[in-house]
Amino acid sequence: MTEYKTERIDPAYEDSTLRINAAFGWQLIESQEVYNESTKVTGANVKSYGAFMQGFTGKDGKVDVKTHTDVTNYIAMRFGRDTLMPDYDEITALEKRFYEYTAVSEPKKPTKRTVIAAIGTIIIVISVILAIINGTAAEPWEIGVCVAFPLIFIPYTILGWTGYRRKLNRYNNSIDTAAAIMNRTINIIDGKE
Repeated sequence: MTEYKTERIDPAYEDSTLRINAAFGWQLIESQEVYNESTKVTGANVKSYGAFMQGFTGKDGKVDVKTHTDVTNYIAMRFGRDTLMPDYDEITALEKRFYEYTAVSEPKKPTKRTVIAAIGTIIIVISVILAIINGTAAEPWEIGVCVAFPLIFIPYTILGWTGYRRKLNRYNNSIDTAAAIMNRTINIIDGKE
């Protein structure tokens, strides 16, 4: 018995999709690229002189049409796999685990909070240095800001980077585990395991 599945993918991922599916015993049955471009009028800007002025100037104005083009481009790939192939249950279990591991997304660096903390700290340091040089006394609210800002944003930034490193390690481990799963599945299909 044969099972089927269809995937719609970006054309840039066609080769990798073929390799991944082949690793889990899927064979390409049909592939079709879909490309559609449609342009819509989103508005018009009419610049005219008005009916009264047209009679005197002989000019009828100008019309600017605004358009938006939508592009749909994907490849529809239909795959089939024999459910009676050797080690089918183990291969499908490994495939499920593979997709669970590849579903982990790469974390984003906490750059916004780092930039805010750095700029704020630099401004505070420069303000304190200028106050010392000019010999001016600080207001209580200024002292509060100079103390509170670093106490809040520097630990907040450190926690952000700590969390990022933890998530990055999890992401890298997921990618390594997914690759190991794929290699094991290829060995099973090739009869090496």
